[in-house]
Amino acid sequence: MTTYALTGDDKIVIDNVPVNDFADNTIGSLEIPNDLFEMSTGKNGNTIFALDEKGNNATLTLRVLMSSGDDKRFNGMVPRSKDFARTILINGSVMKMVGDGAGNISYNVYNLRGGMISKKPAMQVAVDGNTEQAVVEYVFKFAEAERSIL
Repeated sequence: MTTYALTGDDKIVIDNVPVNDFADNTIGSLEIPNDLFEMSTGKNGNTIFALDEKGNNATLTLRVLMSSGDDKRFNGMVPRSKDFARTILINGSVMKMVGDGAGNISYNVYNLRGGMISKKPAMQVAVDGNTEQAVVEYVFKFAEAERSIL
């Protein structure tokens, strides 16, 4: 039996405000870079499993239009080296709506907590019509990412 997955109408929210000023192509990417545990096997197949809390970390990369409302808002969230301890952590969510082709919908949601923008965005200057010069990329790193399927 064939199974279908229809996607669209994804939503990304940062600090309770939907992100709207996206650029072209891949506008957002959520990565979970670390394993949930480490494992070591020794003599006689004896195996140790150790929880690795870094497995809860997530990296969210967003591409927004330069000088847009979202760009200005995110720019204000970039941590400052002066008074770093006063940085207010960011929360967010990424939701992917998936249909089955028979009218049923499920929602794949990642709730993201304890985040910061990890670096200042770069800028490009070009004279060849390169549209990337109007795009700003922000990289958010979160302490915790929890996935649910509703």
